[in-house]
Amino acid sequence: MKPIKYLFIIAFLSLSLIATLFLVGQTTIFQKRASSSSASYVLENSYLFASPLQAKASDKDLPSDRREMIRLTIFLLDGRGLGVGNQIITLHLPKDVTILSQQEITDNTGKAVFDIASSTNQTFYATASVGNNKLPQKVRVIFY
Repeated sequence: MKPIKYLFIIAFLSLSLIATLFLVGQTTIFQKRASSSSASYVLENSYLFASPLQAKASDKDLPSDRREMIRLTIFLLDGRGLGVGNQIITLHLPKDVTILSQQEITDNTGKAVFDIASSTNQTFYATASVGNNKLPQKVRVIFY
């Protein structure tokens, strides 16, 4: 009687494991990545932000690692809120603002990153665009 009981338990656990693996394989989290490589971005879903919002203006002759920077981050998203990769982001900044480093092509999460610095005290609104389409959001940046 015991061998039949153990066979029943083993069969039940095996079927449970197979059913679990099947269900996990059917979920969309494993079927699709949280990104979209097509150009189906939606500007109203995308956003731009700066961190920090202000930094000290510093001499442009200083090495970039000694200058205070502001990081501008852009997330380009589609209609479902998923990142759109492989898109070139263009920043619109005053002429005397220097881009110290950049990742202008969006990654798989739709993110592009720019580090900026200024040698003059100024306040301005940074904007970004993809192709000829300008993101509706702008961010106020201060160099003091």
